[in-house]
Amino acid sequence: MPYLRALAFVTTLMCAFLFLVPLQALARRRGWPIQHAIQTRFCRAICAVIGIRVDAQGALPAPAPRFVVANHVSWTDIIALASVAPFIFLAKRDVAGWPVLGLLARLQGTIFVERGLRQDVARVNDALADALRAGADLVVFPEGTSSDGAAVLPFRSAHFAPLETMSARGEAPTLAPVAIAYSDGARRIDVGWYGDMTFLPHLWSLMKRGDAHCHIVFGAPIETRGKDRKALATESHERVRALLVSLRGVDSVATPARHRHQQSSS
Repeated sequence: MPYLRALAFVTTLMCAFLFLVPLQALARRRGWPIQHAIQTRFCRAICAVIGIRVDAQGALPAPAPRFVVANHVSWTDIIALASVAPFIFLAKRDVAGWPVLGLLARLQGTIFVERGLRQDVARVNDALADALRAGADLVVFPEGTSSDGAAVLPFRSAHFAPLETMSARGEAPTLAPVAIAYSDGARRIDVGWYGDMTFLPHLWSLMKRGDAHCHIVFGAPIETRGKDRKALATESHERVRALLVSLRGVDSVATPARHRHQQSSS
């Protein structure tokens, strides 16, 4: 079975490079709605071939645009979320050169940030605000890194600033908390790519495992008016943590949190 998955994976990527990448580039340049269908269906195909089942509970709150904040477990969070809705993601610039994920990032119009470069924050926040004003739904992973998923690391507040500014001007994008966890259907599993792991062996282990469940829980919107970025980050963290706890079929058997520095996509 993993060999069939590997063959399907390579075939999917070849088809993407030959047909989807040029079509998506044209669709994004012309503003064609088909760009959203290309993104979600391609990500559904990638999830299927590497053996990830996406279980989405709830729905994105209305109205659009949505500023989605989620805990970060693995690079697979991106394809799982993008298989549900056509999101734009915030990711570190290194991601553009990663195998597989770099292709996905470019297809999805990812906004890239230079991590550790404080002077880049203002540019990125302006880009986030522009995307929201254009009606896009954004995903930000405010932990700034990924973990084993058993708990939620503190949220950094820097990229909540566009919400504070837009709210003060009477613009109010919907702030939507989301929790993500992985299981084998009952017990929590580790799907992270971290430390000195190389990507291809990590990907092969995912394919050999198969039948990994990605649980995505959409929460109720958070009021943004009258709150600064730090307050929004704190409240979002508490909401996401509560949503993670609500995944009883996973959390009731979770092992103690072991926060690892991973090859974070955020």
